Amino acid sequence: MKTQSVFENDQELNRLATQNRLLRECEEPFYRRFFNGYHQLRLLDLGCNDGSKTVDRFDVPEIRKVVGLEIQEELAHRAQTRYGSKKFSFYPGNVEALDFQGKLEQIMEREGVEAFDIINASFVLMHLKNPVALLEGLRRFLAPGGRIVIEEADDASSGLTPDADQLFRQFLQMLETDPWAGNRRCGEHVAGWIEQCGYRQVLQHPGTVRAGGEQTERKRDMFETFFSYLPLDMEILCREEPDNRDYAACVEWLRQHYEGLRAAAMSEGTEIAVGIRLIAGEGGERTP
Repeated sequence: MKTQSVFENDQELNRLATQNRLLRECEEPFYRRFFNGYHQLRLLDLGCNDGSKTVDRFDVPEIRKVVGLEIQEELAHRAQTRYGSKKFSFYPGNVEALDFQGKLEQIMEREGVEAFDIINASFVLMHLKNPVALLEGLRRFLAPGGRIVIEEADDASSGLTPDADQLFRQFLQMLETDPWAGNRRCGEHVAGWIEQCGYRQVLQHPGTVRAGGEQTERKRDMFETFFSYLPLDMEILCREEPDNRDYAACVEWLRQHYEGLRAAAMSEGTEIAVGIRLIAGEGGERTP
């Protein structure tokens, strides 16, 4: 899993806070179907970041215990300091580490959790070398009838209308060259992956965060949240790999076109859309 220190600074955390607010409207109806009618649920949240989204989404009466794991150790400690409680516990954890399952078992024993009713992973698989391996390994941690819930980017559904100069399309193509942005088309494949791993009753919910017309503030939030990190990423990558022609070409394109693209996205005559996909599958052993 590729990471960078920029994810630990306050500017990035503010960006993620806005992103979480924008995504909530798409996520809420999907999550509710797994909460309603249940009680005392135990939930594992992979990629919990600084814990703010975890608490916002899962501090509901139906859930008794939440364990959050975050690859950035500093963020995991920040989450535990701010939100740690009898209900919420946060730990550093790398899902691609060879000892991941053993460390998760230790955490579960410490927290008194025998199995999870829900395992949630938001924008985690897109950063993994082998997401199928993680999906296969997580099944053993689900309670009978337990569900895995995945949220991923789906840039096949992202767009700017109109986009006569194809600036937005070119921008999306450049995102694919950014190793820190992950696999932006990951959402298209998750349902097939979890079926391959033996999960049952697979559900999919394509979602789109949209803004159009005079929704200037919302457009600004969307653009700054979902796309503004690319120029900084490319500057860092160029410094680290000065001979990489792809990164250099991206920096030059951004120098020439980024402000024009941003202005087009803010225009009253455009609509901007960011695609995501929510997928769930039942993975625990069935109750006799």
